[in-house]
Amino acid sequence: MRTILTPLLELGIATSLVLAGLLTGCTPRSNDSSEEVVYASELVPFEDLFALEDSLVLDPSVLLGPIGFIDVDTVGSILVTEFLSELAHLFSPTGRFQASYRMDTCYPSDSGHSLLASRFANDDRIILTTREGAIVVFDRSGECLAAKQRNATIRSLCTLGDSIYTFRGPQSLSTSIMDVHSMDLESSRQIILENPEFYRLNSSYSGMSGRDIACVGSSPLYKYHEDMDARAVYGNSGMARAWPEFFVRRDQDIPAGLGFRFRERREVMESFPLLGGLYALDEDIRMGEFSNIDEAYRLENVTGRKVPGLSIVGNSNQFRAVSTIPYKAPETARNGYLYFLGEHVPMENGEVGNRALIRYRFIPPKEVND
Repeated sequence: MRTILTPLLELGIATSLVLAGLLTGCTPRSNDSSEEVVYASELVPFEDLFALEDSLVLDPSVLLGPIGFIDVDTVGSILVTEFLSELAHLFSPTGRFQASYRMDTCYPSDSGHSLLASRFANDDRIILTTREGAIVVFDRSGECLAAKQRNATIRSLCTLGDSIYTFRGPQSLSTSIMDVHSMDLESSRQIILENPEFYRLNSSYSGMSGRDIACVGSSPLYKYHEDMDARAVYGNSGMARAWPEFFVRRDQDIPAGLGFRFRERREVMESFPLLGGLYALDEDIRMGEFSNIDEAYRLENVTGRKVPGLSIVGNSNQFRAVSTIPYKAPETARNGYLYFLGEHVPMENGEVGNRALIRYRFIPPKEVND
């Protein structure tokens, strides 16, 4: 694979690309013989890219515990997965409660389930997955349509058409696998992915729960924590990649032999930006969420331990690649909106209700990449 630098990469990034091995010494995938284009993802103030749209309160007839995952369908319905629970809850676009889905309904287990995430599929089905490898499919009314147990840990899933994509992550020093399942779970196949450069980093750090892959446009995408942008599953696929201004190329894995010296492991892990999650911001727009960005990028009056960053790229080059520093990390993204968790909203009886969801609308740049 040959990497083509755009004019925007003349500000010193080209040197970094050489050092990173993107220009020389790289090992292309066996199905990737095309040229790779890398654009600089220009840093833009958050308020120039996102406008506050509204705030939504989820129906307090279902009081939610800690939230582990949120998905949104094409009309704005909201699917909430409770953390360390077996339940997912469906809310209308206005926040009205509609249904709950429990793993045991489809796949009983004496030992219980650790629900990883719940996703919409074709807007008429609900997919639940567990960390132990179970997958179940419901219709929106809660009727169980299919269930399957796989002998592998599932780290992430997304849906595209009639297919369910699940990501196992790096299983060993030699394999990283994405499984493709039919919607009835009757058939499946494996895709062997390119391995991460830093195996120990990716096997010991999970990033944003359930966000290792995203189905954007016509293809699933995946990432590793050391990456500057998403990777295409099916070779290069003509997809240009973006290099955010705040991104610094990692040059070391977590050293072997640290064992339970967790503080030292964390120091090495957090010494470079980490690509923690991928999102489909819109049908053909991908977004990467980064953490551990250099303190020089911290916004005034923001006190979180880690500085977050977002990189936003149009798969079809419909606008120039941009990046930004939000005031905090979003909970999910869909239909051109970012969703942030707000404060708990008091109920009429004075008790604490659910947290608000705050929506920001994406304002695409007018310029395109050169």
